[in-house]
Amino acid sequence: MTTGSISVRYARALLALAEERRNLPAMQREWKDLGDTVAGSPALGPALSNPKVPVARREALLGELLDRLPASPATRSAARLLLRKGRVMLLPEVARAFERMVEERTGRGKAVVTTAAPMNEDFHRRLQERLERLSGRKLTVERRVDPDVLGGVVARVGDMLYDGSLRAALDRLHEQLTAGTEAAPGL
Repeated sequence: MTTGSISVRYARALLALAEERRNLPAMQREWKDLGDTVAGSPALGPALSNPKVPVARREALLGELLDRLPASPATRSAARLLLRKGRVMLLPEVARAFERMVEERTGRGKAVVTTAAPMNEDFHRRLQERLERLSGRKLTVERRVDPDVLGGVVARVGDMLYDGSLRAALDRLHEQLTAGTEAAPGL
């Protein structure tokens, strides 16, 4: 069994639990925070999963983390189960799978939009509306600025990538020009 399918199994169980307890938005935030914290700390994941560290110490470390977030009893219990089963390194993967399932269930989604310079509010609003029409979902848009884009917009909504950047257009033009000179020897 792959780690992806294991993560999905845990995420499904979390989704069922959150729906049963009617606290889906709260658990979604908790698992996002938990997954981001573990993924963002190069030392935390290995410390939680190191078999040379006594289980009691790893559980205490996890408890301290959950206290700081803060986390509900359901999140605490599921995180401790992952730790005891030796799967605590899957926390970020479980959190991402859970996030996708919640988005699917609620008809919501997330878009990451990258531009060369910050977007003005009117452009952001129109772009969000367009992406919502394309995806059929209500979206939360995360804005990023990357000068390497050069111009235009790169938007990722779920697994779909919409690349309207000047960088991509230049890359396509380069490929066409390169393919054209290879096809016509002697030029």
